[in-house]
Amino acid sequence: MGRNKLAIICGYENWRNWKASFDDRDTMFSLALKHLQTPGNNISHHWRALAGRPTALQLLVYPNKVRDRGDVAAHASGKKNITEGVLSLPEVQARGDMTTIFAAVYEETLAR
Repeated sequence: MGRNKLAIICGYENWRNWKASFDDRDTMFSLALKHLQTPGNNISHHWRALAGRPTALQLLVYPNKVRDRGDVAAHASGKKNITEGVLSLPEVQARGDMTTIFAAVYEETLAR
């Protein structure tokens, strides 16, 4: 869900189309960062927060095992279970990144 929403923010129909338009994820990351930082875009503060947390934005754009496991869990889980999973992450960096992504996707702040 997050990757599709980010693709739309960047001017693409969905993640699949956005990914097919680029040969490398570095360019996609730079484009996403630019869109999230551009004043005047109609982007929520939750999405803008990703610009200030590049490691969270990287989780969305670059291939990685953490996001892949999260994708599997998210497709099989409801929002409540996703919330519990994010809040239970033991690593501070990963929990912060996933909390930022959750807030952007669901347009709400995640709190214990």
